[in-house]
Amino acid sequence: MPEKKETIIVMEEVSLSSSQRTYLSEVNLQVEAGEFLGILGRSGSGKSTLLRLLLDLPIPSSWKKTGNIRIFGKSKKEIPARWIQPVFQDPVLGFNPIWTLEKSLREPLQLFKEENLYEPLLENWIPILGLEGKDRNRLPSFFSGGELQRFSLLRALLCSPKILCLDEATSALDPILNHQVLQALFDLNKKEGVTILWVTHNIKSANKFCSRIVEMEELNSTPTATLN
Repeated sequence: MPEKKETIIVMEEVSLSSSQRTYLSEVNLQVEAGEFLGILGRSGSGKSTLLRLLLDLPIPSSWKKTGNIRIFGKSKKEIPARWIQPVFQDPVLGFNPIWTLEKSLREPLQLFKEENLYEPLLENWIPILGLEGKDRNRLPSFFSGGELQRFSLLRALLCSPKILCLDEATSALDPILNHQVLQALFDLNKKEGVTILWVTHNIKSANKFCSRIVEMEELNSTPTATLN
């Protein structure tokens, strides 16, 4: 009999709405440790919103959020920050524009007081992500969107997270590099057991790399969303 894995993410009857629209409606989702979960759906169906709530990012005070979200049996605020790391579609917003990339990459491990791990981890991930030869002592504005996406992913991986939340995090990459990065994430998932939640429109890649796929749907031609 297969060993039952630990359920590490539980979303129960999660809804989000404003006075003008409903963004999520009664979403129920459980994610087991070590899953590579693909989250698919049309634009506006609530995929990114789902990750936003999971990450406990700010929402307007006038919006109404209901339901329960637990990660390792706790609220997001109760778990170590490094355990769950996001990588967003627009990486420009994730970097301080007046800091060099090197400073932004080092900051998390400095906060965790584990800066001694920086160089070994960097040496491992730089070639895998195709970032050899990139001058990290430049400002973010010097780099392309695809390069910044990979640096965003690098920063998350340097934290050695238990959960990676990827919101179209490889969308700016060319097909060859996109496949290379996804293969590296797949290997990380299989070898290290890192749980990955991947919001994507790429059905072909999701079928290849994901262990399970859920689909967000619009209800009755309105922006309301739920999960199959």
